[in-house]
Amino acid sequence: MTFTDQNSRRWFLPRGGFVSLMGILFLATGSVLANAAEQPVGFVNEVMPVLTKAGCNVGVCHAKAGGGQKGFQLSLLGFEPLEDFESLTKDGRNRRLFFGSPDRSLLLLKASGQMPHGGGVRLAASSEGYALLREWIRQGAAFDRETVPKLLSFEVQPARGSIKRGGEQQLKAIAKYSDGSVRDVTGMALYESNDKAMAEVSERGLVKISDIVGNVAVMVRYQAKVAVYSASVPLGSPVENLPSSKNFVDEYVFANLKALGIPPSAICDDATFLRRVTLDIGGRLPTEEESAAFLANKDEGKRDKVIDELLRSPDYADFFANKWTALLKNRRDDESDTVSNFAFHAWVRDSFLANKPYDQFVRELLAATGTVIGNPPVAWYKRVKEPKQQIEDVAQLFLGVRMQCAQCHHHPFERWSQDDYYSLTAFFSQVGRKPSG
Repeated sequence: MTFTDQNSRRWFLPRGGFVSLMGILFLATGSVLANAAEQPVGFVNEVMPVLTKAGCNVGVCHAKAGGGQKGFQLSLLGFEPLEDFESLTKDGRNRRLFFGSPDRSLLLLKASGQMPHGGGVRLAASSEGYALLREWIRQGAAFDRETVPKLLSFEVQPARGSIKRGGEQQLKAIAKYSDGSVRDVTGMALYESNDKAMAEVSERGLVKISDIVGNVAVMVRYQAKVAVYSASVPLGSPVENLPSSKNFVDEYVFANLKALGIPPSAICDDATFLRRVTLDIGGRLPTEEESAAFLANKDEGKRDKVIDELLRSPDYADFFANKWTALLKNRRDDESDTVSNFAFHAWVRDSFLANKPYDQFVRELLAATGTVIGNPPVAWYKRVKEPKQQIEDVAQLFLGVRMQCAQCHHHPFERWSQDDYYSLTAFFSQVGRKPSG
């Protein structure tokens, strides 16, 4: 069989050559189709979870927050994927990746223990994580395209539960993405028990309970998302016939005791009650006259009445004003602070004495304008001057959130990011000051 090329040259094919040529064309076409259909390995959704799960970006290893190791730095727990991509593919003259032979990449050789590595073996050469990183390198180690779905939400199933002592619970981590897809990422999530003596959790999310009774929580993290599994470990059967609740705090406490099978403590005697409540509310011991009158009183509602009396007393205002002025850093460093120090303390004390609503107290403090003499809560801005310190104090005192770590990096045990930190700081940076005098 012959055929002519574009230069009019005649070519001869041996017998069977046509079949061989067609086979070659078929294989080539099939290879192109296979490559076209090949799913690219995602950097954010696949590579970063592998590195995080292996512990490559924790503080004692290569996390930038801990200084990194051997010139190789990654963002703490992978919160900055683009920076990590640059570090992996460009830093160190790209010596960490070998595209011609992925298995010879420094990243894989060290992680698998085939080369000396201070962190030991992090990824066995036979593991799924190793195979995924190898495939990513083979594909050219590209960053994600804009069309790659983004993680929208993350949850752990179940979110709550009751487990017997010595029992187990397998957790399931579910990630939901912007394209509507839902993935089981149980194997790639990180798990941390808040009480390892009470509950241990495996790398695959299996919770094992000891013989300790109480409540325990497991934090589950995947990428920048955090979910929590809460478990109660009861002593026995649920407790019945609990005392009646006097407020919403009692309702929560009694519900928890009922679930744990723990009966509430016995009610204390009158002398013990008076001593405790006077110390807790008034910051002092009851006088001899107060004790004698309370013990002689046969009124069934006398305990509620003494609480109300203490809350209306100057002792309560003085005691809690001292607590709050300490928290709000109302101190004197020199004589020039005397006026603002006393004015601010008096404002806080008067607020408690007047039973000012908590939200009003906070609003008057944070929105304060004017001078210390005309508006004492302004003294807080005089004492706490820097916006960063202001947002850290406000977050911890009024929101119950610690933001300090987020100034430099994402906090490993909180959901707050650097963006959250500096966005909140921006509000306080707008506070202006005029020279006094």
